[in-house]
Amino acid sequence: MESMAEGMIKDLVASGHALADDMTGAPSVLIRCLAAQLEVQLVRANALAAENAGLKKFCKDAAFDADYEAELGMERGGFSDALNEIKTPATDAFLAEVRAQGVEMFSEKFGGGTLISDMVKEVAKDFAAQLRKGVQS
Repeated sequence: MESMAEGMIKDLVASGHALADDMTGAPSVLIRCLAAQLEVQLVRANALAAENAGLKKFCKDAAFDADYEAELGMERGGFSDALNEIKTPATDAFLAEVRAQGVEMFSEKFGGGTLISDMVKEVAKDFAAQLRKGVQS
């Protein structure tokens, strides 16, 4: 089921593309890019929300299962094994991007023009790329 906010965002994206169709030049490109980015953010938010819902359901189910295992004297480990199986690719990608942006912000503090600051910026750029890539591997 689509939320009211999601519907409004989709309408805004469609309006942005329609407005861009009626324009020319740089403003048209800007509006089209903004609409596309808004659409990307909606997809990301929906993926994060889906992972969150899955985690909440898992926690409720796992709490019941852990109690049930203990009552029956079952072997421990089912709960922790299940925890290790949790996969959250959208959350992992989001956090990797946040970390990479933090590294880039840090490198900007070094300014430039000196050998050391240029080296720090280059290492930071490579590290930010590794953070982003690490999620994909």
